[in-house]
Amino acid sequence: MAVAKYIAFAAFIIFAGTGIAVGYTGGSLLTAYVAYLSPWLPGWLWIAVGIIMVLGVGITATSTAGAIATLAPKPKAFKTCLSLLLLMVVTELAGTTLVYKKQHVLGQALSSYMAHSMHVTSVDYGLNVSDTQLWDEIQMEMNCCGVVSYKDWFLTTFGNGTDVPDSCCLLVVEGCGKDVANLAVPDDEVITEGCLPTVLHSIGIDYHSLSRGVWLPVCAMHVALMVLLVATSMFLQESYTATNLRAYSMSSSAVDNSHKYHQLDEDC
Repeated sequence: MAVAKYIAFAAFIIFAGTGIAVGYTGGSLLTAYVAYLSPWLPGWLWIAVGIIMVLGVGITATSTAGAIATLAPKPKAFKTCLSLLLLMVVTELAGTTLVYKKQHVLGQALSSYMAHSMHVTSVDYGLNVSDTQLWDEIQMEMNCCGVVSYKDWFLTTFGNGTDVPDSCCLLVVEGCGKDVANLAVPDDEVITEGCLPTVLHSIGIDYHSLSRGVWLPVCAMHVALMVLLVATSMFLQESYTATNLRAYSMSSSAVDNSHKYHQLDEDC
């Protein structure tokens, strides 16, 4: 059953490649949002991204071990790797289904948590160095100002009813955020769109891009590869059993022949 062996080997190698894609998805979310916006994001999002990354590493490592076990051949190791992959694929599909069904609920929970966290950190703007740096960096890089609107800054101690941070200005210079409330056309001087809708919109775009372009195709490939591996494992099991029977028969024959030769020597 050499063909089945090489088919299983190729399936494991492809599985390993898809594991890298899963890990890439988690790494992208981690670097782009979770680590970057960590003070504003809930803990469950860290857990979700961590599970994705662990899943990717687990699939890659298990698939690589399975490919080696297929060529060795190591039947027990092959079965173990196949069972672990099956468990990970089932977990992956269950998680995907859950997120798909609850995506609106999760989106609302994320929005509510971020809104609260952003309001809390905006109060400390100018007083807490880390919060000040976070707001300035986000506002300048994502072209936004305040939580929902630039007017949110007017309600803070820093804003004092009229001001916004200089990082809100279209042209950032020292003091450009002063007396914005008194401007006739504030859009000409500062960014008026809030950071919460801007960040959520960006997360939504990346969510749909990664899910449609990476995650769902990978899930489909995992199902197809798992079916292929289960099918080939049946042929490989027959091959391993036949090989063991031949080895056992040859061993028994060798023992019997040695016994016969021993009897001939005694007769002589």
